[in-house]
Amino acid sequence: MEGDQQSKGFSWRWPLLISAIFLNICIPNLILSYGVLWVQLASNEVPLWVGLAAPSSFLFVYGLTQCWFREAADSWGGPVGYRVMTATGLFIIILSLIICAFIPLYFQPVVYGILGGFGASLISTQVDAVLYETYDSRLGLVRGMCFTGQAVGLSLFPHILFVLTNIYGYVYSYIVLGGIMLQTLPAILLLKVDETKKYAYFSNYKELSQTLTCYKNEGIENLFGTELQLHSLTKKCWKSPSDDNLHRVDEFDCDDGNILETITPPPSPEEKRRNVFGVEILPEIPEESETDEISISELSLSVNKKRLSNAIKRFSTLGDNIDECITSQVRKDSLGNIEVNENTEIEVTYDTIEPITDIQTEKLFNSFGFRSRTTYTNLKRKFWIPSYKLYKAKRRFMYLICTINDTFLKPLTRSLSCGAFYPALLLNFTKLSLTVQTVLMPVIASRMHPNIPILEANFLISLQGFTWICFAICTPWLVQTKRSNYKYITVCGLAISTCACFVFLRAENLDLFSIGYVVAGFGYGIITSSWEKTAHELVGTRKWAKIHSTLETLSAALIALFCVGLSFVIGRDNGLQMSLLIIGVTMSAISLIWAIIVMVCLYKTKVKSYGLKRKWLV
Repeated sequence: MEGDQQSKGFSWRWPLLISAIFLNICIPNLILSYGVLWVQLASNEVPLWVGLAAPSSFLFVYGLTQCWFREAADSWGGPVGYRVMTATGLFIIILSLIICAFIPLYFQPVVYGILGGFGASLISTQVDAVLYETYDSRLGLVRGMCFTGQAVGLSLFPHILFVLTNIYGYVYSYIVLGGIMLQTLPAILLLKVDETKKYAYFSNYKELSQTLTCYKNEGIENLFGTELQLHSLTKKCWKSPSDDNLHRVDEFDCDDGNILETITPPPSPEEKRRNVFGVEILPEIPEESETDEISISELSLSVNKKRLSNAIKRFSTLGDNIDECITSQVRKDSLGNIEVNENTEIEVTYDTIEPITDIQTEKLFNSFGFRSRTTYTNLKRKFWIPSYKLYKAKRRFMYLICTINDTFLKPLTRSLSCGAFYPALLLNFTKLSLTVQTVLMPVIASRMHPNIPILEANFLISLQGFTWICFAICTPWLVQTKRSNYKYITVCGLAISTCACFVFLRAENLDLFSIGYVVAGFGYGIITSSWEKTAHELVGTRKWAKIHSTLETLSAALIALFCVGLSFVIGRDNGLQMSLLIIGVTMSAISLIWAIIVMVCLYKTKVKSYGLKRKWLV
């Protein structure tokens, strides 16, 4: 019933959905379509391994900062926080594009990758947080639409970058691209969580809400309980207790049980009377004549004189006693082993007491011993007693160490002790390696013999995006699929992507390249849509929250090391073909591992259970 109520009360919130899809069209394709810029960079006599620094640093920074930004999104959230942080990520991306237009060509890929990955990670975490808080019942379908937006961007952005580089040149195309990215700011302003969508939290606690209304004295005229009712102060008389009618019972019918006023006993004479404003009401004072006033004033004056004389006498006796204590002091001391009476008294008298004068104080301060002690104390204070700035620096350093420990080290130790973590890590690494392959394909097409023109290569990339869109149409079917069946879909995606790598490796003309792009589009779409749920089902829901951050950071580190290894191969003759071979062999090994895992799961869930059922039937 609750699910039906949620589905009936579900709202698509089209402005938010359109803004999320538009951001997924623009932001991820900064790296997916970077191959077009890489071709232009290589045409300016820059080595190929320099361009590989852009996708490697982008993916490394993106994966390393996802866990930080995802945990901080809860504290940044609110009606304004999501939009502010998303706009900050957008400005970081625009800043990186502007910086790339004014720095040497060798440093452009590094700046593009580091700042671009940082800003894209900040934007993606905020968009995911808004979608998770808004679309709770149809989140899978909404995320499928976002993946469709990435496929649409992969079809459009290569042509946009080609037009920019042809019209404005390679260097100034970064500035125009930054202006295009700035157009996503209106979509960011629509990222707002619906604050009124909090009725579900109170629907589960109806009994608690009813008790809360009782404490507010709302609607309790006919309710009998243990709550204390308020007094009706309309019949309260503030002049004298005898005229107070609050304790009197009105004339009512004994058969009617609805008594609205509280019956209280009459107040005691010692009780202080207060008016409506809380001020104490003094008792009535009888009027007095002038003669009475004079006698009262004389009496009070005589009493004060007596008190003053007694105080002076006390001070004089106290001063005499103090002088006697100073001149002669008597001390009772118990002597140890000497055999004397218990009450033996030893008199110690001080005839003269000499105070320390100013001259003696000055001599003490100017002495060498005092100066040496003060110098030692000051040095010790400087070295061992830190100042407030040093204390703040030390505390911030300790906070950073604790944050790194809680974010990376503890999840890493938990993840490495889990056996299902390693296949999930390989699966995430496969997705990132396919992203590197997508970036690398325009450069491979431009270095073939005969080479493919960049315009035709852009159409081939659009063909890959179109096949990704064709698979994304199956998103409603994927949402209705059981999570336990996602591993079969993922294995099919791994096999298709491996076939695409070897088709690219054997391609010598445009026809084989186009077939490879079609196959690669289907494989990349399958793995992108299903890898997370497959890893979630393999690891388990209880361990997924602890392993997810380590999965992203460790896979980002592995893809960075993988790209560093490819950089040594790309610079050689036929290095691009060799890099495709390395990616294909890696994909084959991962596909084989996951095929074995799926066969084992299939045996445990289907074949073994079927054999047990058959034995029971026999």
